Amino acid sequence: MNNTALAEDSNRLAKQSSIRRASARARRDMDVVDAEARRELKRIYRGAVARLSRDVEAFAAADGNVRLEVLQRLLQQANGGLKKLEDLRDGVLSNGLNAGATVGTQPFIAESAALSASLTNLAQDAVRAARSFIAEDGLQLSDRIWRNDRHARRVVKEAIEQAVIQGHSASQAAREFLARGEAVPGDVLNKLNAAQANKIISDIKQGLINAAGSPMDNALRLFRTEINRAHGLAYQNTAFSHPDVVGTRFLLSPSHPRPDICDMHSKVNRYGLGAGVYPKGKSPWPAHPNTLSYEETVFIDQISSEDQAGKETRIDWLEKQTAVIQRHVLNGRNKQNALSKGWLKENQIKTPWNILKKNYQRKGLLSND
Repeated sequence: MNNTALAEDSNRLAKQSSIRRASARARRDMDVVDAEARRELKRIYRGAVARLSRDVEAFAAADGNVRLEVLQRLLQQANGGLKKLEDLRDGVLSNGLNAGATVGTQPFIAESAALSASLTNLAQDAVRAARSFIAEDGLQLSDRIWRNDRHARRVVKEAIEQAVIQGHSASQAAREFLARGEAVPGDVLNKLNAAQANKIISDIKQGLINAAGSPMDNALRLFRTEINRAHGLAYQNTAFSHPDVVGTRFLLSPSHPRPDICDMHSKVNRYGLGAGVYPKGKSPWPAHPNTLSYEETVFIDQISSEDQAGKETRIDWLEKQTAVIQRHVLNGRNKQNALSKGWLKENQIKTPWNILKKNYQRKGLLSND
């Protein structure tokens, strides 16, 4: 190899090293994007609860109860507050998607001239792809937002409506008992304060932001999933626009809480490109909602003969793991037992157990008990 070729080779490797370092910085930047989006989302939901609280207090009578005659006006006011929440949330989500996608293209700024498309176009394409992505359940991002909005409106409506109607009914019943000269039963007395403004406010706060599976809880998971998706798609699209890139490596986050299917994706050498490396269009990332995992670029110079010789199926990899790891990756003991008996096939790794069970029963491998 002559001096010119050596210099070109050295320059190419230096650029690849620069991209890998920049990719690591981008992952740290994405942690910031994620944290800022989640912080802003929490602020928006808490602000909505504060506005709803003021509305409920404004419609309460002198005794603190919300009367039946103001119910519809209060519900209309509450819906207006929720619409404001939705508009603010949509703005934060849009900003987060764009920021995540832009961060995904940044490691390749120095090499942008060597790419087949502009960084701006690649980022915009990734945002559009994230918005239009159809998951295994058949839902797109817009569907999930609509479902979460419907959940929030149901939570607020029920907290207000049930309390007011319950309080009104109890008040009527108490008057009837007293008119007959009878003592008001304890259960009726307990419901007299159901329509108290402070109780309604407490129920709204619990249902909207505090309870497990609340609209805010679901929105936080949705934000992390979709903003990270936009980032990952932008990174993948930009990486594969580079002539020397042969794959992307599935990386576990340092915050990865416990073993799961991501451990398999990050370690199996499925394509002979090395552990967790996937060619264009073959990466299983993201493996599940709310993922903390990322990907990094792999160049042709990084693929060794050992990588090429070590190609394995996911079943091959699973069979070499401990029973504990197998259970975590397969999400249960039943599928782990099916693996150990040689029943589980490559295309069944993500199949839910209830479907596999019926399949094994039809084949006579399991009893119908």
